Amino acid sequence: MSRVMWSARVFVFICFVLYVASAKRFETRCKLVRELLKIGMPNDMFLGQWVCLIEKVSNRETTALTTKSNGKKAYGLYQIPSEWCKEGKRGGRCNIKCEDLLNDDIRDDTACALKIMEEHGFQYWPLWTTRCKNDNFITNEIYKCPDLNRLSPERSLFLNQG
Repeated sequence: MSRVMWSARVFVFICFVLYVASAKRFETRCKLVRELLKIGMPNDMFLGQWVCLIEKVSNRETTALTTKSNGKKAYGLYQIPSEWCKEGKRGGRCNIKCEDLLNDDIRDDTACALKIMEEHGFQYWPLWTTRCKNDNFITNEIYKCPDLNRLSPERSLFLNQG
């Protein structure tokens, strides 16, 4: 293999590693759940639904950006539509910059997603309706994560009844 070809392969590999490192993705469901709980997402019966939604709309990718056929965009972990944010400056119904929905800080993304949920419910996201509604598989799976099984909403409700 020529030196030029070898150098080109090394360059492509380095670019790939840098891209993967810069795009924060929650590699596992458990890491995502821990981060959601850390930033204040309620540990209730909807936690599994949020995780399912995130997995279906963005594959747990914070930098996910989708442009629909009508030109409208959806941003970040929750694929929040552009009506909820404004490009280049704060605005939209969540009063946030759309670009802020593409970074590693998911607190503002989550606050906006919770606002959408309060106003419209999970059915606002079509993929939730088709892929998550009436499916408790992920809800059951997240409580198998190390250190999370003791946080099961069913267990905490049972313990609080005594």
